[in-house]
Amino acid sequence: MTFFDKYSYKQKNYALLVLIVLLAAAVYKRSISVTIETKGYERELDAKIETAGKALEDIAMKKTEIALLNRMIGKENLSVEKVQQGFLNFFAQHARQINVYKIDEVLKYQHPDFTINTHQIVLKGGYLHTLDFIYRMEKEFDLARLVNVSFEYKKVSSEDVETLYTTLILQNYMK
Repeated sequence: MTFFDKYSYKQKNYALLVLIVLLAAAVYKRSISVTIETKGYERELDAKIETAGKALEDIAMKKTEIALLNRMIGKENLSVEKVQQGFLNFFAQHARQINVYKIDEVLKYQHPDFTINTHQIVLKGGYLHTLDFIYRMEKEFDLARLVNVSFEYKKVSSEDVETLYTTLILQNYMK
């Protein structure tokens, strides 16, 4: 081994140190960094598996929340015609001894994120029958929400007798 004889121990130690650093860098590059990266992927996949495992629960919870919101504010994205036709169908099924006196034009409030349609409907008939209808409507009618009810006992024309007129204000939302 005459090749190494011409170098001093100090130079041999520096060469050995450089060789150790190069080997350590190669080991880190080839093995350790790959292992660290693989561990990171493993943690990420574990998190995704956990999220996927909870997906059905999350979907069920979101459906429940949507159903609750639909009950509170009415179903969304229904056209004015569907809401009015739905109201008239509901009225035909559940109203007893009361009549629809008039349905006013729908008022629209435009917001950048949604539109609120406000329907004003006037009913004519007895107080108890009207209360029964309003109760059923609040419990079963889900196309729009009943926002306001006002009662007025009046005589519309000189030929009519005094009658109870009930004004219902319904709202539904559209995106």
